Amino acid sequence: MKEQVKFFRCNICGNLVATINSSGVPMVCCDEEMEELQANTVDASTEKHVPVVTNVSEGVWNVKIGSVPHPMTPEHFIDFVYFETSNGGQLVYLNGEPSAQVCTLGEKLTAVYAYCNLHGLWKTEIK
Repeated sequence: MKEQVKFFRCNICGNLVATINSSGVPMVCCDEEMEELQANTVDASTEKHVPVVTNVSEGVWNVKIGSVPHPMTPEHFIDFVYFETSNGGQLVYLNGEPSAQVCTLGEKLTAVYAYCNLHGLWKTEIK
């Protein structure tokens, strides 16, 4: 059975990692246990952070970060979007615009995550 992806951050150096398969051993960086990121828990404006997902055509999905576009400045930006599917997922690094598109033909899109460098992890579940 496929496990849900988990994201971790080192609070010392800022490294980010995602688990594909968890063995139950704590994630460690800089000799300290990494923090597991919990989506949608930071007190920040949801209208700028929650992924807005649109099914464009069969297996093609667009995501815009926020119902109000998220800033993309060197100081405040969306680093990546992770499209979780029934069989795995796709990671897309953003460059310039707070949006991305993927093709998931043959797989069901189950969730979309977005990581803001200041406000953490955000998630939209797909029903």
